[in-house]
Amino acid sequence: MAERLPAQIMRGDFGRVTINTTEQAIVEHAHREFNVIIKLSGADTTLQTESAALAVDDHSVVLLNPWVVHAKRPSDRGPTTILSLFLNPSWLANEFKEATPHLDYLFPSQREPLVDELRAKVNLLVAAISTRSLESPGICEARLKAVVGAVVGQYGNLDADGMAMKNARPTDHRIRKAIAYIHAHAMENPKVSEITRSAGISRSHFFAQFNRCVGVSPRHYIDSLRLGIATRWLATTDRPLIDLADELGFGTHSNFTRFFTKHMALSPSEFRRRTTNLACFERQ
Repeated sequence: MAERLPAQIMRGDFGRVTINTTEQAIVEHAHREFNVIIKLSGADTTLQTESAALAVDDHSVVLLNPWVVHAKRPSDRGPTTILSLFLNPSWLANEFKEATPHLDYLFPSQREPLVDELRAKVNLLVAAISTRSLESPGICEARLKAVVGAVVGQYGNLDADGMAMKNARPTDHRIRKAIAYIHAHAMENPKVSEITRSAGISRSHFFAQFNRCVGVSPRHYIDSLRLGIATRWLATTDRPLIDLADELGFGTHSNFTRFFTKHMALSPSEFRRRTTNLACFERQ
């Protein structure tokens, strides 16, 4: 059984790196980041996407492109300690120009064998985080880049010139208007009727067209956006949780905590306590 270690989270321009031990289920969700998932110890577990059940075990790495809907099943075999990388596409494109991801198709396969080279680099990164080297961000920067470089080189969908191959989605100006409205009103948890009215599209066409253009449902998109706001506020401010819950439109502290925990397998207060911001990545 995996030792239940306190979660460790570091965040910065790269996105977020999380080490967490849990047997808890995580609800169906999606996010704009590339997601790399590697089991460190404990029981095997499973992620469920719309198309496949992906085993998270000692011999594999799970690779999810942005906006792939997935959920973690609950485990009845004990907790699992998992390393999760949530990588911002813009940071990835800037740091790995020779393999710039285009849109959402860097990883052609959602699960691949974990090669020894990557495992060694992961162990070094985990050691840096676990031994509190977060106070020396240069160490974490170098080790994180080494892990990501190995992932991109080993599993990225690259052509002969080392560039990521394209998988463009259709575009629709009405969906672009809908997305702009969602971003402007994310903290109000906008209703579908409000979004479709602002975009000039009928409700009957909105859901299918949004999914075709973005890759997920409007609800998953809105939830991801609100969760991103919540994690940023929790990591960078000491504002009371009840204020965050109110401003994000959850109504009550308990509603916010329930939503956050179902998506993160951590409570908001635990996430705040366990998060370290790497200043070297904070350029905004």
